[in-house]
Amino acid sequence: MSGRLPSARFKAIYDNLPPDARQDLVEKQLIPLLNHVDRSQLKKVLAQATDYQTRHADIPKLDLRAKRLEVNALLDELHRDSKRSFVKERSLKKELISETVDSLTNWLGDIWRVIYEHNVDFMHAHKCLLFVAGTLDHMISGRTSCKCAFTNMFVNITLKTRDGKRVKSWDVSGVQNIEEVLYFLWRELFLCMVATNAKKRVEGIQDMLEEIDDLLGWTALERILYGGKQCPHDVDEEEDFDEADEDFFDELDEGEDDCAMADLIDDVPSGPHPARHWSYRISSAVPPVRDYIRTYLTDVFKQRPSLQLYQTLCVISPETASTHVSLCEYLRTVATSSSEMFAAALDIWAYEGLPDDIQAMLRSHAHLLRPRDAGALQNAVSVLGRSSVHTPQAQIIIEKEMLDTARALRTALLASFSQLDNAVHKAELQNILRMRAGAAGRQDRIEAWVDSVSTPGTNAPNPMAFAAMMMGLPLVPGMDPSEDADPLGYLDLDPNDPDLEDLREEFRPKLKQRFDGWVQIAPEIHGGPQILLRVCKEIVEMMPFFRAGDIVDEMVGRLADKPSKHHICDALDAMLQFVKAQKKKANNIRQTRQLARQPNMAPATGPPAHPVAGPSNVMLPPPPPPPVIMPFPVLGFPGPQFGGMEDVD
Repeated sequence: MSGRLPSARFKAIYDNLPPDARQDLVEKQLIPLLNHVDRSQLKKVLAQATDYQTRHADIPKLDLRAKRLEVNALLDELHRDSKRSFVKERSLKKELISETVDSLTNWLGDIWRVIYEHNVDFMHAHKCLLFVAGTLDHMISGRTSCKCAFTNMFVNITLKTRDGKRVKSWDVSGVQNIEEVLYFLWRELFLCMVATNAKKRVEGIQDMLEEIDDLLGWTALERILYGGKQCPHDVDEEEDFDEADEDFFDELDEGEDDCAMADLIDDVPSGPHPARHWSYRISSAVPPVRDYIRTYLTDVFKQRPSLQLYQTLCVISPETASTHVSLCEYLRTVATSSSEMFAAALDIWAYEGLPDDIQAMLRSHAHLLRPRDAGALQNAVSVLGRSSVHTPQAQIIIEKEMLDTARALRTALLASFSQLDNAVHKAELQNILRMRAGAAGRQDRIEAWVDSVSTPGTNAPNPMAFAAMMMGLPLVPGMDPSEDADPLGYLDLDPNDPDLEDLREEFRPKLKQRFDGWVQIAPEIHGGPQILLRVCKEIVEMMPFFRAGDIVDEMVGRLADKPSKHHICDALDAMLQFVKAQKKKANNIRQTRQLARQPNMAPATGPPAHPVAGPSNVMLPPPPPPPVIMPFPVLGFPGPQFGGMEDVD
């Protein structure tokens, strides 16, 4: 019946109008109607308008355009100062950064008052928070040589009511930590939007969450639930996660209806960081806001699944068991659609301990895994190894992956030592291995051997630098032949940039991390030690120089001054330590078996079977020497007689 009323029909039309059309309708049609209503109705409308005027008389003005012009001018001046500082003795960098940060943080108090005290302009306040977050991110992520001015800055931020009473205060160390305050304000914004029961406003929450995700990532939405504080499941056990610290210097404004003591909930249920200044109306909006964020994060999970997001959804969901079932069921349908999906599914199934799902997917779609997915595969294989049914498959995967990593290292070495496969150099290497450690001439022969296997022309001078030297011109930085500049040094500017992950995997593969991960997992499964011994044998046969640590050290020394080869140096060191450890284990096993085969030499009790002969001048032969224990019989290949693996230590 209410849908047929004129007011309902008018509201349905009004809600679908553009903002400008709404304003015109109010000014040209609705306001003139007041001249034709009865006096009592007119007084009622005017009283309501006067009440709104009084309530919002002192509302702060959030002039986003003026603030953007002010901050951009400061950033431009900061950019110019970075150029002037090359020729001037003093830079104004710290002062300009401090002024910019103060301009942004002082604005946050006005934004909170508009949100919490006046409950208006939610969308505009959201845009203001996005501007502050974007500006801070731009300042921090700028490619400057030194960021100490940003990371060491002390910032105090205080939220006060209209009467000047303090509600909350932060002492922030570092510009990057101001985001905690922004997350707190976003939580206040969403709670107030839901508490006002305005359907049109609430419909915009999903769009606002998407904008925050685009700018700051989905983890920002999780932290919004906790008012900017670190999430409980992300805090180390050693850290003191005290709920009292959440409130800092929270105070109450007893004059405000929303902050009155009579309206406060004394027994706040356990959950995301309740604040003491919340009223019953605001506290009641927490579950709906949590549902909005959970729904959005579920949509994100279906597009970009990850173990961290899975854990977050299970934590914030009121029904963890049903969430686990639904998400795992969804993963089974999309796990094989891409490499990213497959790696995420392995991580999640390993976390939940589902060996059957892991084995089924690895048997049919292991080809989807990339080298960068070694961590996910290692977690999955560790779960397989704990199941006796799936242990054989885990053993096969471990041995294969370790040998693949060793082959990848050998391939990377050939770029700098291209003559390793030369028959003459192989023979010389065997001759060096037969020499004792520290023998005269051994180090010289090692250096000569490394020189002979090195790729010709790797130390050739830069042609532009050579031409400049001949002309007497100064060398441009990076052209000096004595410098080995890394052409891919920009990969290290932002190690967490996902856009550069493909390039890092191609030019800076994490060989050491991959190999060490498999070495740690292998002993945890049945038959793992034997796998490590077999892999060690294959590695030494593939790269015989691992028999001698001084040869490996010399090769590492040749690559250490090249930044682009540091990942190879790390892999060489890791594999050398692995060979050392396996050599010691092999020797211990060999000695144990040797002692077990020795007869019992204890003297028998009782009279001797023959009379004891007297002293004689006949010389008795010396006792035979103790048996020599070779280092590698357990591994199945002989060790060198002199030097070799004995030189590793």
